[in-house]
Amino acid sequence: MSAFLYIWNPNKWNWSDLQDAIYRVNNNEQYDSGWSCGNTKRIKIGDIFFLMRLGLEPKGIIGCGYVLSNPEIGDPWDDQKKSAIYTDILFKALSEEPIFSLSYLQNNHPTFSWTPQSSGISIPNQIAEELFLLIQNNLKFSFQPLEEQSIKEYAEGRPKIVTNKTYDRSSAARQDCIEYYGYSCRVCGFNFEEKYGAFGMQYIEVHHLKQMSDINNEYSINPIRDLRPVCANCHRMLHKTRPPLSIEELKKHLI
Repeated sequence: MSAFLYIWNPNKWNWSDLQDAIYRVNNNEQYDSGWSCGNTKRIKIGDIFFLMRLGLEPKGIIGCGYVLSNPEIGDPWDDQKKSAIYTDILFKALSEEPIFSLSYLQNNHPTFSWTPQSSGISIPNQIAEELFLLIQNNLKFSFQPLEEQSIKEYAEGRPKIVTNKTYDRSSAARQDCIEYYGYSCRVCGFNFEEKYGAFGMQYIEVHHLKQMSDINNEYSINPIRDLRPVCANCHRMLHKTRPPLSIEELKKHLI
């Protein structure tokens, strides 16, 4: 396996479902997303990635995991580019605060450039292996490494969800839903930031109005029509029955 550095700049792209992503990864749930890999086309399924937060403090590596797809051209992630090259990536560790600060990386590995302009920079194997092992042994982020064959089987077997942006990344649909409806529960109105302050800022779960388990083939998600932001309690209540209650049905149970 090779290793590559991916970049996230909060000043250029708002990661709307970051808090939900951190929750999923911390609770051993699967979280994968499409991510621009710059102009690099030599990345392969099973390669390792590290995600570097730049542009806004605190800077440093905030996540790592495995690449799930070969590079492919998709829609631009900003308004300035005609197109972009993406890979799907599976997170195994993710944090709001850097796991390795930029200063730590520059002090311990000064020969490598940790502030590139774009994603897809190859990381020397010795550096990548050291960082990956440190994360695995860190009780806050520890995870079992995946064999290359397991990664390929997961990549081939996972459900494909086609969003209205025409690429199969469910995280993009969740983000579009949140950006449209906001971070308040559509059932009870609960807002995590109002209750927990900065600790709950920008956190909300997203509910599929159409059950994922009932969908066997590719289908087109419209984030505004098919998804709704809900709090954790209401999300559980919606799924208390099979099929799940509708938003309107659950509202009738509020007291």
